[in-house]
Amino acid sequence: MYQKIIFIGEKPIKCNHAGNKARVDVDTILRNVYGFPYEILEKPFFSGWMQKIEYLLTPSNLKKIYRIWRLQGHRVIIQYPFYYYILTKALNPILCQNQVILFIHDIEALRTNHYAGIQEEVARLNKAKAVVVHNNAMATELQKRGLKVPCISLELFDYLLPKIPQKKLQKGTVIAFAGNLAKSEFLGNQSIQKLGIQFHLYGPGFKPDIIKWNNVKYQGSFLPEEIPFKLEENFGLIWDGTDTKTCSGQYGEYMKYNNPHKLSMYIVAGMPVIVWKEAAVADFVNRYNVGFAVSSLEEIPGRIQLLSDNEYDAMVLSVKKIQKEIVHGGFTKRCLQKIEELF
Repeated sequence: MYQKIIFIGEKPIKCNHAGNKARVDVDTILRNVYGFPYEILEKPFFSGWMQKIEYLLTPSNLKKIYRIWRLQGHRVIIQYPFYYYILTKALNPILCQNQVILFIHDIEALRTNHYAGIQEEVARLNKAKAVVVHNNAMATELQKRGLKVPCISLELFDYLLPKIPQKKLQKGTVIAFAGNLAKSEFLGNQSIQKLGIQFHLYGPGFKPDIIKWNNVKYQGSFLPEEIPFKLEENFGLIWDGTDTKTCSGQYGEYMKYNNPHKLSMYIVAGMPVIVWKEAAVADFVNRYNVGFAVSSLEEIPGRIQLLSDNEYDAMVLSVKKIQKEIVHGGFTKRCLQKIEELF
């Protein structure tokens, strides 16, 4: 007989990027709704694979993993991929012995477009009771690949903060871009300096020998709880890949299915966004009027020029409405309500 909903807790290291922020926020919301987790997995800093394996094989961790694998007859929420990706393939016993909801953060095989890997991941997801996906585009793509279990669309990652940043933004051509700058190869493209807009960059991995344009200024790297209070530009940019004319490469293509966490970060900062037209989140941006979509970065100056002050102010107002929701976990809590209905 199935019992109340339980979940596997997580405790990551703190770092100057939002890589762990989404998982930490989901964990916090689960604790607020369901209480103390069944078990907590910690993830300290590792200098290499051997150190990670040695840590996983400590008696205390082996005991935790054993307790999780022995779970039977429970309703369980697990963030996916499993906290240690090396253990994700070993999820099968838990999936088969319980009613499991997998809360998806990434589908690695979908990002790399690895056919065999996608088939393996979909087969694993199909053992769950249901999956929480980023958006309808991700659900549709996974269903094309054979996913059969119910999908719950998150729509937007929450971004918990103790208070809401208060700012007065005006229309202009200063664009913020935050994230892992080392993988944002388009920033090294020489055409950046011909766009007629200013870029303020935030995050780790800045390379001044590659990103050396006069219209680009590096603003530093901050904790995910700090950066929404630092952003004061006119727009936040959501772009990935190697090119300025389109989002290309595996990271660019992945934008057709995922919810970049920086969308939540810009919104919680009170800032309208600019996104690639083919990105999955372009639908969200247009539907809620929190920014605009472009096919190429070259379109941005013209789009801003055509935007009236009143239209920009309306975008800021729309952003503030959603801002209030995501700092309190509104999107995740709605998902949890839908999960309750499945049982």
